[in-house]
Amino acid sequence: MDVSGSSVASFVATASDGLVYAAFVHTLVAWGLLSVGVSAGLAAVVGGVIHYSMCRFWVFRRFDASLRWSALTYFAMSGSAAVGHGLLTEWLAGIVGAGWGWGASKGLIWILWTYPLSRYVVFGGLAGKNAEEEAEHGVA
Repeated sequence: MDVSGSSVASFVATASDGLVYAAFVHTLVAWGLLSVGVSAGLAAVVGGVIHYSMCRFWVFRRFDASLRWSALTYFAMSGSAAVGHGLLTEWLAGIVGAGWGWGASKGLIWILWTYPLSRYVVFGGLAGKNAEEEAEHGVA
């Protein structure tokens, strides 16, 4: 379920992200108010909220870590992915265009960053280890 469910969650999040990105490109970017990279990063935040919710409650269903810890680690993972996506999209857009650059960047970031960190850090073994440490120290 991990890979297939995460793929579905990523698809739904990416579709939402893509709609926001397209709206930005055809409005704020076209009007010169935002860059392509900033637009990609902001749209990725929307996708991140959707992806976190789907992964926590449907895909991984791992509740060993507190909501606070998993949300903070997801925020760090997603935030760094958004920055990486914005930078990579900006670079790729100059080579293959904004649409293709966005898509290629999305795929690379998911394969190399988002899925592995979601599975093994945010909702995986490190999350459970952190929950044990929090219990030992009386942190809720």
